Parts: sequence; structure tokens; C-alpha cells
Amino acid sequence: MNIRSCLAVMLVLFAAACAEPATTIAPGGSMDVLGPVPAMEPSPLPDDWITQGAPQPGQLTVSDLDGVPALKVANGANGFLAVKPSRASLLATPYLSWAWNMDPQDDGPHPVRLVVGFHGGNPGARSWTGAFTPSGGALPPLDRALNIVWGLSALERGSIITPSTVKGKQAAARYVQRGGQENTKSWWFETVDLSDIYRRVWPNDDIGAVQITFIGIAAAPGRAPTSGYVSGIRLSR
Repeated sequence: MNIRSCLAVMLVLFAAACAEPATTIAPGGSMDVLGPVPAMEPSPLPDDWITQGAPQPGQLTVSDLDGVPALKVANGANGFLAVKPSRASLLATPYLSWAWNMDPQDDGPHPVRLVVGFHGGNPGARSWTGAFTPSGGALPPLDRALNIVWGLSALERGSIITPSTVKGKQAAARYVQRGGQENTKSWWFETVDLSDIYRRVWPNDDIGAVQITFIGIAAAPGRAPTSGYVSGIRLSR
């Protein structure tokens, strides 16, 4: 099945899911995170999403690219983060899938990336946020975070940059899922095993206790304006 056929099937499922956003894993063992359709305008994100930072007009919009409904994300002078809270065991639902189509970037990893928050694997780790408040502006609790990025070179695929500690807190780890200027301007359907990446980055944590507390999209600040199109984000077992 080609990428457009795969996306068409996925988007039928996600369009229905967006009518009633869920914050927990369905009985079938999956959670539809994002499947934008034009009917979602003028708000590009479901009501249960949390946004930090202040996206400017044009930085988060619903678009149709090559017949695929998608969320168009563009970076700007200030960064922002938009996430869907979740209550999901990492080992029970480790597979994250999505489709993306990226404009070429000038240098380094693409400013538009996926983000995943984790909590509970290391009781001694310092939590980054307060209580779980899906109706407010605060992020769910997390003590580990992962950025899934598009690298400048296709040769970077599968590489991991481990986080460093700053003032007692760890920065987000970075995992390169795909890259290369030659691969931009095309749709790619992806699936990653978050439990495998977690083990490689934090091998001493108790992975059986890890919860996925949110999944979302971020745009890094202060770089030349560059867009990425993301569709059909889903968490499953």
C-alpha cells in the first residue's frame, strides 16, 4: 500500500476520533492524538490540547497538502509547544505513528518536531511540572522528555542525542527518525517504538513504571521560517 493510501485509511479513523477527543487509551489499546480535517477550523487543535508559548497567526493552521489534511506548523521568533495529555503505560502502548511532510531546513535538525513526555521511571528524577491539569495551561507532570526530529542528513536516521543536566534538570533527548533535503517535500508514514528509544536513552530507569503523559508538536524559536506538515498521530500497542 502506498503512502497516500495509508494516509487515507488513517485519516478516516482520525477524523472520527477528533469529534470527541480522548485522554485515555481506548479498550482496543490505542489513542488517536491528532487527525486534523478542514472542519476543525478556525481552531486547528482539539479543545483538550494544551499550548505553551504564543503561536502567531499562520504558525498553527489546518492545511490540505497533496490531498492529505494536515496541521501546518511553522516556527518563528518565539518557540511554542502544543500537546495532548494522555494516561498511557509505555510498555502497554509503545508504538507512536504519524505522517509528516517537511519543507527543507537551512541547518541542523528541522525546527518542527514531535514531542513526548514521560513520568515515573525514576522516582529520584526531578519533575518538571506540577499536577495533571488537562483543563488548564500547565503541562502534565514529566521527568523525561523526547523530541523526535527530522535531521539535516538522511545518514542521521536512528541516531540519539542524550540529554544533559542543567540546574538539576535534564533537557529533552533527541531522536532522529528521518532526514535529508532529498526527502523533503514528500509524505512519509512513520512508526517508532517509544519503549526501545526510552531504554536506549535511560537504561537505568524502571521502564515498567513509565507513563506517557503527553504527545504533541513543538516549533523551535529563532530560526529562518520553515514549515512542517503533520497528520495522523496515533499511539498504540
